[in-house]
Amino acid sequence: MATSHPLAPWAMQLVTDRLPVAPPSYTAVALDALTQTACYTDAAGQVVEMGKHGTNQTKPTTSMSGGGDGIDPQSQTADDSTPDYESD
Repeated sequence: MATSHPLAPWAMQLVTDRLPVAPPSYTAVALDALTQTACYTDAAGQVVEMGKHGTNQTKPTTSMSGGGDGIDPQSQTADDSTPDYESD
């Protein structure tokens, strides 16, 4: 009796081997007690620069009300503030 093998899904034809992963450029990580940041060192004990790692900055969006028109306009006041984040 012949057995049939189901065909692989179409997307599986697109799968390729993973890219080679290089070993890390550092051998140890320690916490710098003064700055409270990680300090990466190589096999010779030299500090290795890991490059810039951007941070998010908060940029609030504030809703304003008030003002208006008329003989005695009120000054505008902040109703609420919603934090927005932007990458640097």
